Amino acid sequence: MAPHRTFSFPLSHIEETSRIAPFTVSKKDISELQSCEAFQIIRGLLVHQENQSFCDLHCNDCDEDKQAWLLQRDITHALILPVLEIHRHAAQLANILLGSRHIFDLELVFRGDARGAFSWLQCFVVEEEDWCLTKGCPACVVSHMIQSEPTIRMILVACQLSSSVRQQSNASHLPIFDFWSHVMKKTLDEDPFWGPALWKNFESRARALEKGIEELVAQCMVLAPLAASAAEADDSPPASPDYTFRKRLHPCLQEQRHCIPGIVSGCWTTLLADAAEAKRVGSSSSTSSFPILARSSTS
Repeated sequence: MAPHRTFSFPLSHIEETSRIAPFTVSKKDISELQSCEAFQIIRGLLVHQENQSFCDLHCNDCDEDKQAWLLQRDITHALILPVLEIHRHAAQLANILLGSRHIFDLELVFRGDARGAFSWLQCFVVEEEDWCLTKGCPACVVSHMIQSEPTIRMILVACQLSSSVRQQSNASHLPIFDFWSHVMKKTLDEDPFWGPALWKNFESRARALEKGIEELVAQCMVLAPLAASAAEADDSPPASPDYTFRKRLHPCLQEQRHCIPGIVSGCWTTLLADAAEAKRVGSSSSTSSFPILARSSTS
């Protein structure tokens, strides 16, 4: 079982610290985010997200603290969204290939590290659905990030994916989150529950998951044509398409490092298009005004 905090009453020092924003973001990094139009568009959408009022524990915080909570909630949201989109895409392909009768065995489509990564993401999205949607009190969403090892791992992987996009693609219009892993390390090192001794363990688990996600993306590149053929034929695919899979997998492994930045960039492109559409129609309904997020968490 992954380590996680437990709450006690009266509040211990650990619970008391959840009353203040756990991360310290430099003025330079805040300024860069504020100058990023894409990030500000996302922040504008999140303002209208339902169920985001501050809870009783945080509702009396000063305006400055509330702004810090909101900024860190929005950073969390923007970071994890591409990872959720990769999971959604993989689940969609697996569902097409296996059919609805095997909806609880979707991981069987994948192999090796990819299967492990998909299973981990599948469980995480189910168990942490509200957090993935950044629903509820913004302060509680941010505090929850360091309440357990899986959420820490998710954020570290998301940071690495974000960094890979900046390094391998022309994504100057996207927000820069390279600083967030350093902010996480400082916070966890100083945290009375986690402490500095566990950082290497966090990094090791995050790297393993990142490797699995890279493999998952490569295998999705192989499966996409098979799923498209199955959808066009409106018939069940062969029970074991192993020959075609193995034949195509090797070249896709060479392309995966270029594919992941494309997926993340494409996720942001779709997200910004959703934002433009939401702004155009002036939607104020109770349903999510963030379609790509809804797709990522429910598929």
